[in-house]
Amino acid sequence: MHLLLKWRSLILALVAGAVLVPLTPAAATLLEVEGSGAVPGFQSSEQLRRYLTLHTAEAHPAGWRFELAAAGDAPAPDRVKWRFKLGPYAGGEVRTFVPPYAETFGVHRPITIEARLYLNGEYQTAIKENTIIQGSPDDPDLATAVASLTQNLLSPSEAYRSINSGQTKASHRRSTSRASARFANT
Repeated sequence: MHLLLKWRSLILALVAGAVLVPLTPAAATLLEVEGSGAVPGFQSSEQLRRYLTLHTAEAHPAGWRFELAAAGDAPAPDRVKWRFKLGPYAGGEVRTFVPPYAETFGVHRPITIEARLYLNGEYQTAIKENTIIQGSPDDPDLATAVASLTQNLLSPSEAYRSINSGQTKASHRRSTSRASARFANT
């Protein structure tokens, strides 16, 4: 009988705990994922946006969910906007003889990746990184860069912390531009 009472109290505690603490975070903010710029190995902007949505979600930042932004729609108020800019290729490429997006297998290209966070339609913060990628949906360097930038952008201990701690937008913009200046000098 004593064992039955223990089981009953355990079941009641579990049921009460399940009611009070949901298994999935209902308060997670939904962010739409946008992407622009040319990335080698991606045939369309749709393919790039799908890739970014997948790898942004795989970074598992707490309190955030991600959805593919529809092409052509007005920007969502809550979104992450990715921008890619290829750096100059130092491999002796002659642009007049090579089509701009020709597949060059095995060639690593410098690229600048920027992720901007918008909440309620207002710019909040941005993270930027220079990296070298081969470019394609299977490129581990690109996947690592996207995951790293996602964590740095949305982690409470990184860039998004300044928003939560009440830092003013003006002082945050100054610190972001100082970081961009340091980034440009490296």
